[in-house]
Amino acid sequence: MPQSLSFVTLDVFTQDRYLGNPLAVVNVPAGRDVSTEVMQTIAREFNLSETIFVHEGAKGKDGVVEWRVRIFLTRREVPFAGHPTIGAAVYALSTLAPSSRGRFLANAGPIDLTFNDNFAKASIPHSLHIHTRYPFTLEQVYALQPSLRGVLRDQSAITVASPVKGMSFVMVELPDLSALEKITTSPKPSPKLDDYDDWDTGFSGSYFYVFTSTPKADDGTPLFKLQTRMIEGVLEDPATGSAACALTSVLALKNAKSSSRKVFHFEVTQGLEMGRKSDIGVTVTLDPKLEAVEKVELAGSAVKVMEGVVEY
Repeated sequence: MPQSLSFVTLDVFTQDRYLGNPLAVVNVPAGRDVSTEVMQTIAREFNLSETIFVHEGAKGKDGVVEWRVRIFLTRREVPFAGHPTIGAAVYALSTLAPSSRGRFLANAGPIDLTFNDNFAKASIPHSLHIHTRYPFTLEQVYALQPSLRGVLRDQSAITVASPVKGMSFVMVELPDLSALEKITTSPKPSPKLDDYDDWDTGFSGSYFYVFTSTPKADDGTPLFKLQTRMIEGVLEDPATGSAACALTSVLALKNAKSSSRKVFHFEVTQGLEMGRKSDIGVTVTLDPKLEAVEKVELAGSAVKVMEGVVEY
């Protein structure tokens, strides 16, 4: 007899159905042993950028409900991803155990959650690493995106960084939105990563960005607004929370010395060119010396689209 698991799909980093980034959330009941192989097969069947499996919750020592979660791409598991975290947080805290607080136990570490008015915030596990041993060159960028030859001329516009072990992004600042519009799907980036302490493994993507404005946030801190695109081979992602966390952490560190600020707010818009507009919020807090990331908070909303059961 086949067994079944209930699921919902949500569009994440949006309040409008059919925008944002689609996500499948699969519920795993207490006592149910679902193998990694089955989870991977189900994720491949959904064929979305990520599928998250949420094990039945239980209260932790502090009384906050905790859910063990595992996140899968179509062909591999990842320790953390942004849009599954936010989408599952909205679903868990609005439906599974309605509350203003919760916690996910992910492979990358515990993720504290808050929820209010269909808007979730997640304190993201972070171990930011900027790869410097083998710089990614302009010629390598041109090989991925020929339209940038003659447009992108500054090596300093390129940074390779990992938000956590197991994923990395080649991040490229572009001069304007016209350059961003010319980005296409391309061969997968193959950055040579720092080959120590297991930083040279896992997923790699290309993340292109443009600053669009820097108005003031509510607390008077500069609010940086960016428009981005994330390319991974023949695929473009409508919203990439992990890349947004990596990029904003790097930008906060770069801007800290000149501004002497500890807290930086970012609003990231992604997916416009795909017709899947996504709005991603990130707040980065640095340590007192402004030399390291102390806290990364990812924020966004989500809306349910479908629900059902998947058999295995």
